[in-house]
Formats: sequence, structure tokens, C-alpha cells
Amino acid sequence: MSFSRISVIFFILVGLDQLSKILITSTLDEGASFPLLSFLDLTLIFNTGIAFSLFDDNGPWGRWILSILVAGVLFYLAKILLSAYESLALVLIFCGGAGNLIDRIFLGHVVDFIHVFYQNYSFYVFNFADSYITIGVTLYLIYIIFIGENKEADAN
Repeated sequence: MSFSRISVIFFILVGLDQLSKILITSTLDEGASFPLLSFLDLTLIFNTGIAFSLFDDNGPWGRWILSILVAGVLFYLAKILLSAYESLALVLIFCGGAGNLIDRIFLGHVVDFIHVFYQNYSFYVFNFADSYITIGVTLYLIYIIFIGENKEADAN
């Protein structure tokens, strides 16, 4: 995948993530919910943890450690050649990481607002960036398990 195509995808997805967070924070107060469907609410929370509120008490060091890790992964990915499928999966993961990292750096927390639930079961509250990461990881796992092995077998 070309750098220009990756850049366009990056700016569109990160822009959509940031715009959604601006809209939700200007509409709801923290902790408030707005029902959309029988299984979906918009519920504004501020997540100071890293993933699913892990490491919630990390303080300011957590965001800088995370920033360094993301930069290191980006540097590594820029140095290796990937298939278009791998590139798409990793761009999605990177877009999600970047969207949440922007929140952490400028706000000190991540804005989460998509709340999926069923009866008494409640899934985590998340955002578009989290969705990008989940889709990217899923695509990458599919690639590794099903496509990558076939490529190696064909090469031998």
C-alpha cells in the first residue's frame, strides 16, 4: 500500500474518531447516557487507563510510555515490507492507537462513549479508535492464520 494511500486512510479515520469525540463531549456530560437502540447507548466516560481501564492509576508517566511504544512500533513498521492486507490491518491498528494517544496527550484521558449491552450484560464502553484496533487485530490474525501460512507453503 502506498504512503499516500496510508496517509489518506490515516487522516480520515483519525479525523472521524476525533470529530466523534468532540461531538459527544459537547453533547453529554460525563456519566450521562443517550439511548439509541435497545442494545446501544451513547454513554460518556473518561478513561484514564490504557485499555479497558487497565493501569488506571499510571499518572502522567503512562501516556509518555505509551507514546514511546507507539512511536517504536511505527518506526519498525516503516522499515519492513508488508502485503496490502497486512498494511490495511496495521494501519487500522495504528489509527486506533493514534486516536487514543491524541486524547491522552491533550486531555490526559481517552473519551469513550459507545456502550453496547444486552439485558443485564454490559460490554465495555469504547470509541471508534478502539473499534479500529479491534478490526485491525482481527484482520491481522486472519492474515497470519489463513493467508500467511498459504504464502509460505507456496514459496516452498
